Amino acid sequence: MKISKKLWSIILIAVVILIFILVQKFYAKEKAMIPEKIVIRLGVEGQADAKTQGFDVMSHPSGLYFYTAHWDNPGKLGVVRFEKGSNSFEIGNVQIVNGTGDNDFPENGVENWDVIFRVASTKTSSYAEARDNAMALLGRLRAAGWKRYIETSDPRLTGKEAMLYELSEPGLIYSMDSAYTPTIEEWKRIVEIEPVWSFYANGVFVDLTLSYQASTSDMGVYLMDIKISSAIDNYSAYFSKDDDDIKRQWKKCLSDRLEPARKERLMREAKLDPKKYTIDTTYQAPPFEAPDFSAEAGAAH
Repeated sequence: MKISKKLWSIILIAVVILIFILVQKFYAKEKAMIPEKIVIRLGVEGQADAKTQGFDVMSHPSGLYFYTAHWDNPGKLGVVRFEKGSNSFEIGNVQIVNGTGDNDFPENGVENWDVIFRVASTKTSSYAEARDNAMALLGRLRAAGWKRYIETSDPRLTGKEAMLYELSEPGLIYSMDSAYTPTIEEWKRIVEIEPVWSFYANGVFVDLTLSYQASTSDMGVYLMDIKISSAIDNYSAYFSKDDDDIKRQWKKCLSDRLEPARKERLMREAKLDPKKYTIDTTYQAPPFEAPDFSAEAGAAH
């Protein structure tokens, strides 16, 4: 099962980064202004985009570097466009954008982006407005060619059953089915657990996490975090203990590394009550997860 950071932890990290940035700005004589609308891409192109659009840069002793942009005026938040051909999409009401790369792997460029934004132009939203806005965004992603992604070790469930599985165990992180629109009562339960919708398209992975904090009985503050990752970043947990040479050859090793996760999926599916759950045998995993992917990748070099 994929381990993802809680959204509020991400925000805390972003706050630390912003403090660093503000100190830099205090001493800087000239500073490029972030435009209202920016374009982001993965890879070395993403590095070029960040530099030309005035992103702040912070380097970490570990070798990681961060590109950050933020909009401080609550009445004039940002617009971010992720550029990926026919799979491109835009996000509005953006507060913070953070890109990450590794100086030890300069050929990878920016490996992931985090975009934190409101679900509506106002600070607070009703249950119905937040649900409808979130579902509309998910629909736009599907229309742009993004397909649902289920973690390799997780059962293949769809619709309401996917939601019920997500709600079945405290702390469970599972990719919800974006094609299923929950009722308001279901939505009230979902927002309490920080639901995640995951997608993939053309070698890129997207995780969209929703966070909610109640303000009144019907209104609340909704923030969404969309993480856009390269394939090497998405599967990096399978190579966390390897040296740099192995990490650079990840495609040749991935099929073997995923085998335990495939077996775990089958075991989890076998344990499910067939009266409650139906396994979606039509689910199409990303090409990276095909059993012969590594063999073909090795033959191509």
